[in-house]
Amino acid sequence: MTAACMNTDCIVVGIDDSAASRAAHRWAAAYANVTGKDLRVIHVLEWPIGLIPSTAPGTRLHVPQPEVAEAYRRGMQRVFDDIASPQGSTLQFAQGDTADVLVRLSTHANLLVIGTREPSGGASSPTSFISHYCVSHASCPVVTVPAIRANLVADLAPRSTLHHDQPFATTTSRKS
Repeated sequence: MTAACMNTDCIVVGIDDSAASRAAHRWAAAYANVTGKDLRVIHVLEWPIGLIPSTAPGTRLHVPQPEVAEAYRRGMQRVFDDIASPQGSTLQFAQGDTADVLVRLSTHANLLVIGTREPSGGASSPTSFISHYCVSHASCPVVTVPAIRANLVADLAPRSTLHHDQPFATTTSRKS
């Protein structure tokens, strides 16, 4: 069993290929850069997806790279590489229940960072369960980072950045 952090000078962030996960990874990488802490990026495989069929089932806090299917590993490596993580950051694969694995791997961490998505239609999403579980059970502080919706980015843009030929509203006048 390999822990993600052997001391409290590291940050653990859980990733998958969602927008919320990418936002969490981006935030964690920036925080690690500012604080000088190590960053451990964890992707949890829920058996058997992403594993070579000959691997043993069960919860494992570290799944060796050769046991992860090549195409799956390349895909997660691209997600990891898309964010400018500090030098020395590592991508680790684990296997089991995502929330439980992240809590267990962050036992010796300084901070656990996870992405969250708003549930649609009032229903709970898997990430809302994961974030709730992590906040409730982690022994270190937990930061939850929401995904920024595309239309929210446009809403937050300063008015001065808009093109003058594209007004917010058009006015018409009637000639009598």
